[in-house]
Amino acid sequence: MYETQFGLNRRPFRALATGSDVFVGPQTAAAMAGLKKALSAPDAIVSVSGPVGVGKTTIVRRALGAIGAQQVIVTVGRMQLDHDEMLELLLEEMGAELPSGTVQRFTAFRRLLKQHADEGTRVFFVVEDVARIGVDALSELEALTASDAGVSEGANVVLMGDDGASEFLQAARLARLRQRLRLKQVIAPFGVSELMGYFKHCFRLAGSEFDTVFEDGSADVLHRFSGGIPRMANNLVESSLISAVENKLERVNVAQIKLVANEEYGLDLGQETSPPAASPVAPHK
Repeated sequence: MYETQFGLNRRPFRALATGSDVFVGPQTAAAMAGLKKALSAPDAIVSVSGPVGVGKTTIVRRALGAIGAQQVIVTVGRMQLDHDEMLELLLEEMGAELPSGTVQRFTAFRRLLKQHADEGTRVFFVVEDVARIGVDALSELEALTASDAGVSEGANVVLMGDDGASEFLQAARLARLRQRLRLKQVIAPFGVSELMGYFKHCFRLAGSEFDTVFEDGSADVLHRFSGGIPRMANNLVESSLISAVENKLERVNVAQIKLVANEEYGLDLGQETSPPAASPVAPHK
């Protein structure tokens, strides 16, 4: 709707950005380096936490892609699982036939891990929401992927969650999982300058310049409304672009952004989103 008016050849933001589409600012670069190093061990577990919408999935996928080896990535979605459902889910996601008994399923799973290892293929299990799937399912996943559970060297696990993930992982039944935890990576919202860099990157890939489409001061206002959370910033930008077309504006101005934020999202500068205190760029162990 707005692409033609503002000289764009596509929407500036993509739901599943990969490769060069991913903005690699200072925080993303540090997180990727930390994850790559921590995942060098074949059975290492890492956790990646931060506010909803901060870009954890994008960073994890880019980090795994940077490892470079032949890979199998199995995503455990946002669902609640009983401990006996985890093995079934993993086999289904890996395209394996499901034997009737638990022992046979366990044997088939370990055989798959061994086969991938023999072929030089790394296996990564990515849990999208640790609190959602529950302690029992997490404990089962740890047991299934541990190097001492069979003839293979195990598999890597990446745990994602919101700001409460670290506390959730302190459950007594997850003691073995914590012993395998090589990295606790916190992803903080963007600061103003990093958000501006993100906007410039996305608009250049879409065929234009952020500064051409939005007037001066827009990035600062967008940061104040979004709290530096990319998903919220994306929504505000796209809504502002659509509104600008409807109001026949040649350039998106600050007043239009404020109007959209208030009318469509119920935000005003007296009720700004307050993100958590920014954590250091370096990974936390």
